[in-house]
Amino acid sequence: MSIIRTIRDQFQHGDSVLRLLLINIAIFILIAIYQLILFLTESLPPDVLGESLGLAANSSWKVMICRPWTIVTHMFAHVNFGHFLFNMIALYALGNMFVSILGPRRLLPLYLMGGFSGYILFAVVYSLSDVLGNNEAHEVLGASAAVMSIVVAIAVIRPLQKIFLFGIVQLELRWLALILVLLDLASIKGGVNSGGHIGHLGGAIFGFIYGTRFNKGSDMGKWVNQILEKFKGLFSKRKMNVTHNHARPKSDEQFNIEKKQRQQQIDNILDKISRSGYDSLSKAEKEFLFKHSEK
Repeated sequence: MSIIRTIRDQFQHGDSVLRLLLINIAIFILIAIYQLILFLTESLPPDVLGESLGLAANSSWKVMICRPWTIVTHMFAHVNFGHFLFNMIALYALGNMFVSILGPRRLLPLYLMGGFSGYILFAVVYSLSDVLGNNEAHEVLGASAAVMSIVVAIAVIRPLQKIFLFGIVQLELRWLALILVLLDLASIKGGVNSGGHIGHLGGAIFGFIYGTRFNKGSDMGKWVNQILEKFKGLFSKRKMNVTHNHARPKSDEQFNIEKKQRQQQIDNILDKISRSGYDSLSKAEKEFLFKHSEK
């Protein structure tokens, strides 16, 4: 059970990139076990999208009413190993770069909003287009749209930032994002997983909007963090211990001094991130930034 304990500790104390990776990996393993059971019991193979534990999102609003959770679960689920591996490598590389520049609390909101935007474009196109939709419901799953939003957002914010593809080819982020968008457009025209590539473009569009707004000083994901904090509070255990606090109340002067000291520490940590990246922070610095960055 030490492995499970280690994974749990990593999830609780790790950064946002690691948490997203662990969620995707866990769901991929769950689906793989499910499919293995079907194979060993000689059951008829299911539609890998529609019956993968009910995690895929559907272009039909009638289906989505019955499976509303799939609006979230579809962006964490994969059935193809190649698809899964590519998304996880991109999430690890570009997610860590994103966090090193923008901080840890902005990644999950962008991931969720990018994945949602990808689904919306996918559903709209398949609902309105007779050529692609053919009046039939289609399903989609995978982290590609969410990851695409991260790639494009960081490319808009740091267009000249360079990355090594496969450790060999050096490429500026703006060109990487452009190449991926063009590949998606070409794949749609060629009829290769058109629905998935439409979703990618939805994520890319949102990533572009997010990056543009961020460059103007606006954080589009702040409201998502606020909702997640309230949702988390519903399930947190509240201790009812009675304590007697005999400490004297702080004066306005003392309060302002402590507030100034906290802000100075936050500024020092942000300066360190800008110089050496988020990974250079100590565990205590990460916890301090996480605790105070939204206050």
